[in-house]
Amino acid sequence: MKKIKILILTLGFFTFNACETLELDNLDNPNALKPSQADINLSINRAQVEFARFVNGIGDFGAELTRIEYMFGRSYPDVYGPATFDLQWNRGYDIIKDLRDMNVNAEATGQLKHIGVGQILEAYIMIALVDHFGPVPYSEAFDTANLNPAPDSGEEIYSAVRDLLDEAIANLQTTGAPGGSNLANDLYYNNNFSRWVKAANTLKMKTYITTRLVDPQALAAFQALVTENNFINTPAENFVFNWGDNIDNPNSRHPFYGGAYAPGGTTGYRSNWLMNVMKNEYAVTDPRMRYYFYRQVPDVLANVNPETGAQLRCILEPIPAHYENGGHTFCFIPNDQGYWGRDHGDDSGIPPDGQLKTTWGVYPVGGKFDDNTFVKINSNNLGANGAGITPIMLASTVDFWRAEAALAGGGEGDASVHLSRGVTRSINFVKSFINRDATANQALVPDDAVTAAYVADVVSQFNSAGLQGKWNILGEQLFISVYGNGIEAYNYYRRTGAPSDIQPNLELNPGAFVRSFWYPSQEVAANARINQKESVTVRVFWDNNPQTGFPPNN
Repeated sequence: MKKIKILILTLGFFTFNACETLELDNLDNPNALKPSQADINLSINRAQVEFARFVNGIGDFGAELTRIEYMFGRSYPDVYGPATFDLQWNRGYDIIKDLRDMNVNAEATGQLKHIGVGQILEAYIMIALVDHFGPVPYSEAFDTANLNPAPDSGEEIYSAVRDLLDEAIANLQTTGAPGGSNLANDLYYNNNFSRWVKAANTLKMKTYITTRLVDPQALAAFQALVTENNFINTPAENFVFNWGDNIDNPNSRHPFYGGAYAPGGTTGYRSNWLMNVMKNEYAVTDPRMRYYFYRQVPDVLANVNPETGAQLRCILEPIPAHYENGGHTFCFIPNDQGYWGRDHGDDSGIPPDGQLKTTWGVYPVGGKFDDNTFVKINSNNLGANGAGITPIMLASTVDFWRAEAALAGGGEGDASVHLSRGVTRSINFVKSFINRDATANQALVPDDAVTAAYVADVVSQFNSAGLQGKWNILGEQLFISVYGNGIEAYNYYRRTGAPSDIQPNLELNPGAFVRSFWYPSQEVAANARINQKESVTVRVFWDNNPQTGFPPNN
């Protein structure tokens, strides 16, 4: 981790050029504060913000692979190169190193709640790194004398993280000064430490549902935490980061807002698969759709030249046989109504469609609520001006975990009841974002009757489906609910292979699905103990599904 340590020691004081090649490991930076000199509250503030950026960045990879977001690339082995992961890898380790440095001062002054909050952030980061890369450095990673820390197994890190979460809970429950001192700025729970404890327990639940295929005791441990009833169980307890609407000094807006709302139009594409499921899968349109997606036009085909297809070239192309045979939407969704996106794996060039295509809505990035005004994007001050959220762990996600546990035969209750509650909670949480867009016409907010009809249809289809159909519907609804953070969707997809009827890659033979990501190029170059993987088909420790042909519809 040689180059990673350079970043850790200097991040926050300098900006590095991506092509920097100087070897500075053995030099002390005279401008850098020593851990004992750093302000504890400034350290935890920075860690909280960088943590949200880490979740945004790493969660986007899983979202693309699971069709929550559009993925550019027809060959899975080549969609993401090793250099793709340098930033998020460095950011994750930077945060933990900063927290460890903070702990030196916090322990000396007895400010244990700061330590407890940091331990939860550390635990989440390490779980995410394992889930995406497999074995990674941890036990030796922060020894500055060791430039080649060995990777720990995923099992070892999961075990260590559970112990760390127990320590965090003890630290958070400390009372009296100075151990019970509040954070100057708790950017997640406003110093409600009982909610931080619930977040810690929920993160432990996450480790058990994730490992249920390889640990015979995992579902029992998961259920024990359910019985204790001290986990994220209401929207008020949701573990999210709220971004601001300031554009300069500093820019506090959601990191995805700037590209979505820019002079000259929007960048990127929304997923045709997700928009089609939400628009056409059930008897009524998903009530979250106007919050997730903002349309610039009321109709796709009316805005495309039918002879040249200049704005949307796929309208002149025949539907691929594997799309037609599987009944998958192609190019644009049926009954399109202006939902302008792209298919999974479409690697076409970018036409002049910045003021035509659909972009992020008010949820989660703080864009515009879709109220049929079809205002063209030509500004970076529209909608909620970027005052969105990064969703990390939601009460609705716990409901979907409980439904999964019940469906797998190791959880309590009826899976359909958990599913119903999870969908309802997700919709109601998303609908609360209407007040973030002061310009929205609230007459088009879906009412409670629409929500009830939608949930009833989801549950009805779930109850009438066979086992595979149940896994598919549960997966679809989980994927919809975690919009803005694809980590849970990516894990679920590798655990279950569902939804098995998901839109496949546009390429008929895209290669084997990404079961884990390449190690970052900087890490492989700097750390002699890290060898690059042979392929992206290498499975993480909790994935014991077939090595080939899985997931079944990639």
